[in-house]
Amino acid sequence: MSDTSQGPELPNLPSVITKAQRRWAPQIIWIIPIVAILVGLGLMYKAVVDHGPTITVAFKSGDGLIAGKTNVKYKEVDIGLVKTVVLSEDHQQVLATIELNKDASDFSNKDTRYWIVRPRITASGVTGLSTLLDGPFIAADIGKSTEKIDSFVALEVPPILTGGTPGREFILRAPTLGSHNIGTPVYFRRLNVGQVVAYDLDKDGKYVSIRVFIEAPYDQYVTNNTRFWNASGIDVSLNAEGIQVQTESLVAVIAGGIAFEAPQTSQDISDRLVNHPNQGNASDAKEAATPLTERAQPDAVFSLFSTRIIAMKQPDARVERFVINFKQSVRGLSIGAPVEFRGVNMGEVVSIETAMDPRTYEIVQPVEIFLYPDRLKIRSLKSGKLLPPPENELSRLKTLIAKGFRAQLRTGSYLTGQQYIGLDFFPGSPKYTLDVSKYPLEIPAIPGAFEDIEKTMANVIKNTDKLVKKLDDQILPEFDKTLKNINAITQSDSPLQTDMRDSLRELTKAASSIKTLTDMLDQQPQSLIFGKPQEESKQ
Repeated sequence: MSDTSQGPELPNLPSVITKAQRRWAPQIIWIIPIVAILVGLGLMYKAVVDHGPTITVAFKSGDGLIAGKTNVKYKEVDIGLVKTVVLSEDHQQVLATIELNKDASDFSNKDTRYWIVRPRITASGVTGLSTLLDGPFIAADIGKSTEKIDSFVALEVPPILTGGTPGREFILRAPTLGSHNIGTPVYFRRLNVGQVVAYDLDKDGKYVSIRVFIEAPYDQYVTNNTRFWNASGIDVSLNAEGIQVQTESLVAVIAGGIAFEAPQTSQDISDRLVNHPNQGNASDAKEAATPLTERAQPDAVFSLFSTRIIAMKQPDARVERFVINFKQSVRGLSIGAPVEFRGVNMGEVVSIETAMDPRTYEIVQPVEIFLYPDRLKIRSLKSGKLLPPPENELSRLKTLIAKGFRAQLRTGSYLTGQQYIGLDFFPGSPKYTLDVSKYPLEIPAIPGAFEDIEKTMANVIKNTDKLVKKLDDQILPEFDKTLKNINAITQSDSPLQTDMRDSLRELTKAASSIKTLTDMLDQQPQSLIFGKPQEESKQ
């Protein structure tokens, strides 16, 4: 029996129709995440567009640098933020990754400078006091280069910012830095008109280049003929007018300073004497006349002199080099010592050496000097006018040497033992023939006065020794014999003593007879005529 025959019949039931279902249909709820995604993409795009360059700055120390907190500022305005602070691979530096703002993209220029601002006390004052509360920050000084880089080395010393200050910068070259530092003031007629902004050692290591900034309008007084000198400390000089003390300011005495001025021209002196006749003096007339010069260009190079007196000296147009071979000790003579002619400075010592002749083994002290021939003026004795120098300088030197022109080592101070070279005429000097084939030409030398004194003293001591020896060998024995004879004569039993005693007795008797005669003549003066009276008549 089948199962179908047993079930009820359902003819009126509806049939099922099968249809395919749709897999996805747009719904309103999906709008929210889509909008969020679009907003996120927009923010990402804005962040990328507004994001400035990322740079790395190397510091020697990470003191005060905190990732995410230390700001980078320019003129007290935030231009970036430190993102990370890590050590370099060699552990010698601290690398700070800085994310700059979009509008600060120019701070990735190659010559941009970065440094950490902390409280500092310098010659120009106290700076960075705000960091005591807010903490250190990184300061920036925008560069002018068009080349972009992403790695910088921070400055250890904050620079002097002069970009927004009117004025000009100049370069001073000096043998040493001295007491100058960044911020050292610069004076013009005792007015503070600028400061030192940077310094660096030259590549050859012989000089130091000091960059100074002169503010406007004082920068117009820096001309091609301007002289700069070291105004640090107190300058004390002694001359015929007495002791002169000069200083720029108390700050210059303590922290150092630089001053500048142009030598006065004859026109300046004339104007001063006309406008202020009571202020003129003899020293004004001695100021050397120099032509007016134009304003110096920015970054012009000047020499930094040690004192104002040296700076204001007129430069010598001609310099000639000579050598002097001394055959004596040059102890006390130093490089830079003056070379004088009758008290007038004519040059200076530039080199002191020792040389030996390989054949004779004679040792000399070659001293090379600079002479300034223009300081020896040629003047007519009749009219008093200055004459042009001779065309043949060699002929003049030969003539001077023939007349006894010699060099001599002299003592400048017996207290310090310092010596200098004196030039003068010594007519009795030995003859000398100038060898024109040598360079530099040689100026003959004669022994110094002190050496002559030493030789004289040595001769005196030598003659004294001879005299003492002669006394010991000849005179003293004779003198001893004489003393012995004197002793023999003066003995009590000597014949001379006996004869002298007899002579004294006879003299005593003669004196007694003379006294008797004088007494008689006093009593009987007629005895001179009548003779001696008889004994009976006396009675």
